[in-house]
Amino acid sequence: MDPLVLGLLVGLASAAPLGPQNAYLLQVGLQLPTARAWGAAALVVGLDVSVSLTGASLAGRLLSAAPGLRGPALAVGAAVLLLMGGQILWRTRPRRSPRHLVGAAPAGDAAGWGRRRLVLGALAVTWLNPSALLDSSLLFGGLVAATRLADLPALVVGLCAALALWTAGFVAVLRAVRARLVERARCWLERAAGAVVLAVGLRFAAQAVGAL
Repeated sequence: MDPLVLGLLVGLASAAPLGPQNAYLLQVGLQLPTARAWGAAALVVGLDVSVSLTGASLAGRLLSAAPGLRGPALAVGAAVLLLMGGQILWRTRPRRSPRHLVGAAPAGDAAGWGRRRLVLGALAVTWLNPSALLDSSLLFGGLVAATRLADLPALVVGLCAALALWTAGFVAVLRAVRARLVERARCWLERAAGAVVLAVGLRFAAQAVGAL
């Protein structure tokens, strides 16, 4: 298979499942004004690409050389994800009018999204997310190891393009349906995202305990 196409397919397959990163994009896509939502998406893409490239080149070798680091890495990532999931559930409350359309009053949703929260949230779902680190280390690292040296540039371009295409498409769909979501539906979507983040955090916590 062409390495560019292979990179696109593997990148899309790794980005598509609903996890902490897509839960974060779900929040910013529904709550923030257009410019800030796309800015947050661009930040996630940049951090995600850096994680993928680092994982493909370094993290796989590090975990192979020092397998004892896997437990502490999972423990730190689990704590970050549990805190993030708890915050999502805590902050997701319906406003007084359950029939209010989300798109009609974006300012209220965006009030709690300062620059610090945007940056820390993006970091939490990329560099502090053990799933992203392990996926990039094992999946991308193994893929790179199995690819001929001459084909690596096309493979890396495909992987990075897939991450950017998925993020842009996901946010674009959210922006398109945002004005049609009633408040109750918005709350349930975000609660589902928070529950997913908590579930992933609990899974990593269990794996961290098992690795001790």
